[in-house]
Amino acid sequence: MEERAVYIENYSQSERADLEEVELSDAINAVGIGAFYACPNLCKVTLNKNLNYIAPLAFAACPSLKEVVADSNLIALAQNAFDETCGGAQKILLKNPSYKLENGIVYNAKWRSLLFASDKNLDKIEFPKNTKSVGWYAFDGCASLEEVELPPTVEWIGERAFSNCSSLKKFSLTKSVKQIEQAAFMNCEALEEFKIPKGMEEIAALTFSGCKSLRQIEMPLSVKKICSKAFEFCPSLEKITVSKWCQIEDGAFDKGVDIHRL
Repeated sequence: MEERAVYIENYSQSERADLEEVELSDAINAVGIGAFYACPNLCKVTLNKNLNYIAPLAFAACPSLKEVVADSNLIALAQNAFDETCGGAQKILLKNPSYKLENGIVYNAKWRSLLFASDKNLDKIEFPKNTKSVGWYAFDGCASLEEVELPPTVEWIGERAFSNCSSLKKFSLTKSVKQIEQAAFMNCEALEEFKIPKGMEEIAALTFSGCKSLRQIEMPLSVKKICSKAFEFCPSLEKITVSKWCQIEDGAFDKGVDIHRL
C-alpha cells in the first residue's frame, strides 16, 4: 500500500475488504482515529520506524489481524487501537525491546514516553526515570487514582491522558510542561485546584470540562488563549484571573464565572 501523506486521516481506509497487508512508509508519523477500522481481511500490519502516534480504534474491528510488527518510535498510542484478536496493544509492543512494562505502565524506554496504564486499578503512579511525555488516554478511567505528581522532566501531556479519573484530587506539575492537549483532565470530578505552569500559552478545548469540584485555577499571564469548553460544567469555579491580552473563546467558561483581567 503506497502512502504519501505524513498522516493517515480518520477512517480514510476503514471497511476496505481489499486490504490484506499494510506496510506504512517512513513518511507516515501518525495514524488517525479508525483509519483502518473494520477492514475484514487485514491480516498483517508493519509499523514504520518514524511512526509517533496511533489514535483510538485505528486498527480495531479487524478480525483477521494476527500479526503486527512494531519497530517504531511511538510516543502516544491509544490502548484500544488494536483488538485482543491480535494480542492487544500491550502484547504487540512488548515484543519490541524498546517498550517496557513497569509498575502497571507500558512505556517507550527509548523515547521516555509513557503510553498507557495496563492496570486501570492503579492508585498511584511511579513514573519511569526521565519520563518526557504522557500519551493519549494513558490513564483514562483510572478511578482509584487520587494524587499525581509529575516529574520535572515531563514536557507533554496528551489528549485525555487523565480524563475520567473520578477520584483524582491533587495534581502537581512543573514548568517543564510545555503543552497539555484537549480533554486531558475531563471529568476529573474530585479535582479541586490546579496550577497551570508558567510559559504555557494555550488551554485546549475541554481540558477541564466536567471537573465539578474545581474551584481554583492559577493561570499564568503567559496564557494567550483559552479554547471553547475548556472549563464547561465546572459549577464550583467562580472566578479566574487572566492577562488582558488573553483570547477567551465562546463557551470556554460556564455563565456566571467572574473573569478578571490584569
